[in-house]
Amino acid sequence: MSEKAQQKKHASDEESEEESDEEELIVEEPEDPSVIRIGVIADTEVTLGLLLAGIGYHRENFRNYLMVEHGTTLDELEEFFQALYKRPNIGIILLDYPSAKRLNHVLDKCKKMLPIVVILPTKASIIPYMEEKDRQRRQRQRDAYM
Repeated sequence: MSEKAQQKKHASDEESEEESDEEELIVEEPEDPSVIRIGVIADTEVTLGLLLAGIGYHRENFRNYLMVEHGTTLDELEEFFQALYKRPNIGIILLDYPSAKRLNHVLDKCKKMLPIVVILPTKASIIPYMEEKDRQRRQRQRDAYM
């Protein structure tokens, strides 16, 4: 064999080894149904913090987080929330306060025990959040005296 033919054969062998290595990396294990995950629908700052803490999950065209920005439509929020709410392996859904206010009509219909929906106040919404909680507390106290 000529030297060029040997180089081509050697190069093609290396390429086939690289392709087989890539194929091995693509093969994923099936998802464990006993693992309960946390879903996140929040602004970029909160979501990034939770992703750095290790909550993020991405597999088979599904991810468990949505970074809500000013351009995020209500339909996108509702669709993603419903996708999280219907998944059997989601145990907690973390919503930031502005997103929860936008999804209020959807949250009222949620009656299942799991997933638990937790509303997180953000820096920008802490004052309105505390004012609303205080107003609700005063209303409960008034109702208790009547």
